[in-house]
Amino acid sequence: MGLLAHRFAPLALLLLAFLSFGIGLAELPVQDRDEARFAQAARQMAATGDLIDIRFLDQPRHNKPALIYWLQTAAIQVTGADGVTPIWMHRLPSYLAGVLSALALVWAVRPMVGRRAALLAGVMCATIYMLHAEARTAKTDAALLLSVILAMGALGRVWLEQAKGWLIPAVFWTALAAGFLLKGPMVALPVLGAIAWCGWQARSLRWLGGLRPLPGLAWFLLLSAPWFVAISIVTEGAFWAGSVGGDLSDKITATGEHSGSPPGLYLLTTWFTFWPWTMLLPLGLVYGWVTRQKAETAFLLGWLVPGWIVFEAVPVKLIHYTLPLYPALLALCAAALLQLAEGKRFGGWPAWIGSVGFALGAVLFAALMAGLPVVNGPGLHGPSVAGAVITLTLSALALFAFWTGRALPGMAALAVAGIAMGWTLTAATLPAARDLWIAPMLADAMDAHTCLEGPVSLVGYQEPSAAFLLGGDVRMDTREDALAYLSEGAGRTAWIQIEAGDPVGVPGVTQVTGTNSANFRKVTLRLWVSPGIPAAENPCG
Repeated sequence: MGLLAHRFAPLALLLLAFLSFGIGLAELPVQDRDEARFAQAARQMAATGDLIDIRFLDQPRHNKPALIYWLQTAAIQVTGADGVTPIWMHRLPSYLAGVLSALALVWAVRPMVGRRAALLAGVMCATIYMLHAEARTAKTDAALLLSVILAMGALGRVWLEQAKGWLIPAVFWTALAAGFLLKGPMVALPVLGAIAWCGWQARSLRWLGGLRPLPGLAWFLLLSAPWFVAISIVTEGAFWAGSVGGDLSDKITATGEHSGSPPGLYLLTTWFTFWPWTMLLPLGLVYGWVTRQKAETAFLLGWLVPGWIVFEAVPVKLIHYTLPLYPALLALCAAALLQLAEGKRFGGWPAWIGSVGFALGAVLFAALMAGLPVVNGPGLHGPSVAGAVITLTLSALALFAFWTGRALPGMAALAVAGIAMGWTLTAATLPAARDLWIAPMLADAMDAHTCLEGPVSLVGYQEPSAAFLLGGDVRMDTREDALAYLSEGAGRTAWIQIEAGDPVGVPGVTQVTGTNSANFRKVTLRLWVSPGIPAAENPCG
């Protein structure tokens, strides 16, 4: 326990998070569909200098506010990139947000669980699967997590009457404004849940006066309102129709590109998204129930429970939606882990359930690591198999350590298992599963066809990743429109989904076959060239 009390422990945590999320940042190909949309829209924002309106190709993108696009644009400017930008550059804001989330969590939950448990929660945050995924993805979710942690850390201090002066309210309202500029009202869900839960326990909301509501709200509006006003003027209200009437409404009614799922899905998937800390999940929940009357635990339960109920009730469920609630769950598990480290026995039904769920997760991730390159790639892939073996070995060591009363070595084994899993999946396994990455295969083929000019036309495969890798002027056509386009000029290119009667091409050169990772359908595309004929074996030979 001496390491947890050391004054350099936060710095060590920061370095751990940098290392944990860094491997795989550049190796993982651009993902469909949301990441590619965010990245391409940010690239276009950087090219045009228009920081108000958001566009993907020639269409408005009015489903999220602008902050993540500003951050990605800033990353492009800071790195000095011009034109075609690699995907890792767009991921830098998410990467830094993931790293800072682990450190911010220590600050946020320290009043609720104490310094040592807060540091344990930070280590968990830096090695958990769900943040491994989001810190390497150019979307809003890692940045939203950071804003939620900061806002809730400030709100918790107000609830516990530990906020003095203006700094804590300033942190709250600033983080809330950042969250609204990232993902709209999503940031308010844990905030309102905690306020309702704690207000019910105290039978009063007078404690909210510590947030300095009137000047705080004015500061919040000063930070967030200008862009919302500007986008309303520029789009003549179309942004609100797209974001509220379209994106948000589709998620509530399950009428968009995502289908609905029954309540309970998040409870099921948490056994994998919370890995490797699922071993402590039942113990953390028991700790929360036993200490629920404490003001500190009440706040964590308010952070977790109301929001979880809302997410389970909404028909559209994506596994990352509950990520802003995970910090409370991490804090509860860390408090339970600290009790184990101080001598409490690891046993009983919570330990058995946690161990079984953890073991199932370890087997699943190991199977994915070893199996994905076999099913969607060249076969057995050495680094992926090695990662699977290391992850399973560390998982077994963690189980043995906890069941023999050595909680801190067990925790260390869990943390390293989480890192090994994250590194292997993102830097080795997924890149090796080449059949899942059709757009990179098209880009590689086009790099070999230097004689072909003009925008590429796509028929049958029109995912955003293709726009990101083939250029913002890519065409999304029907077969008839693509053939007409080819006939109108020389040196033009189209990749057309193969049909009966089409001649077979050269794999990787004039024909590309793979699995669309957005819907897992097999796709075979044949290269066609002007004036509307299948390309020869070597179009530029």
